[in-house]
Amino acid sequence: MRSSHEKLGWLLLLAIIFLTPSATLAEWSSAPEKVVPDHPTWIFTPDTTMANGRRGLMVVLHGCDQTNDQLKQFGNFEGAANANGLVVALPSVGNNPWSDAGCWDYNAATDGSHHASDIIKLTQALLNRTTLNIDPAQVYVVGLSSGGALSLLLGCEAPDLYAGVGAIAGPSVGSAQDGATDAVPDTNAADATNKCKSLAGRKSSFFATQVANIAYGDMDKNGPDADFPYTPDDSSHPGQYAVVSVNWSEDNIRILRSIYGASALGPTINIQNMGAERDATTNGRTKLAELVVFNVGHAWPAGTGQLNSVGSGGLWIAQSGLSYPQYIAAWFIRNNLRAK
Repeated sequence: MRSSHEKLGWLLLLAIIFLTPSATLAEWSSAPEKVVPDHPTWIFTPDTTMANGRRGLMVVLHGCDQTNDQLKQFGNFEGAANANGLVVALPSVGNNPWSDAGCWDYNAATDGSHHASDIIKLTQALLNRTTLNIDPAQVYVVGLSSGGALSLLLGCEAPDLYAGVGAIAGPSVGSAQDGATDAVPDTNAADATNKCKSLAGRKSSFFATQVANIAYGDMDKNGPDADFPYTPDDSSHPGQYAVVSVNWSEDNIRILRSIYGASALGPTINIQNMGAERDATTNGRTKLAELVVFNVGHAWPAGTGQLNSVGSGGLWIAQSGLSYPQYIAAWFIRNNLRAK
């Protein structure tokens, strides 16, 4: 029989287990947290960790005419986060000159609305939150459209912080925000390369261990299957509007190949039978990938398996097809060059 001291010990252990804060449970925060002013943020904490016993962090930036609430409800993050031990943070765009359209301000990479500096502060604050147990070598940022453009900007401005960058249909660093739906300027690749290097400054050495993934839908503007021209009043094909030219993404590959010193893109890799990936390498390691998502236009590829509908997250989320959260979470961790 157990002594009274042993019984007391077991009771204390049970109390600790049941009273442990909810940070150990796989769940979203009960409400968006104001980690930094003006950007209320949904935070998902998985009940899993990576192989090293710590968690990664993926900051996700929504697109224009979209909200972090929609991404939380319909973006399909939970399974990918739990499978890979990733904390997911979904900040809101807040107030800015482009707020009527819900866009992140990436205009000319001037940080006029302080969005880049705000997201860096948000990332650092979550890194410092001990209950999340985040590995600083496993911090990533991804986004759609204006969120993709801001992700690229953050990767240039803070390459020491972000080990991986993902952009879906994001215009290039330093580009004019009001030109996002126009033709890509002939000088864009050279201009963006110079701008990115300038933003990094003394931190440019961290490009050697940063990876990036550039994605676009094959139905977006100038894409190989851009069958559905953009019509704001047509809700019959959510996720399949052609809005931002895929030439921005193609330029982003050229820009990052130059900055990373990466090879040409290699052969096509089938992704979930719903996309195609081509990789560029440095010293035999994957540094950069191009992902073409099939049957998707200008949208977040949620990939829940549901039919696309306005009721499943608005016009800019594709429910059917490739699961980008599942894909990008695994891609980042598999190709991370900073993890020990």
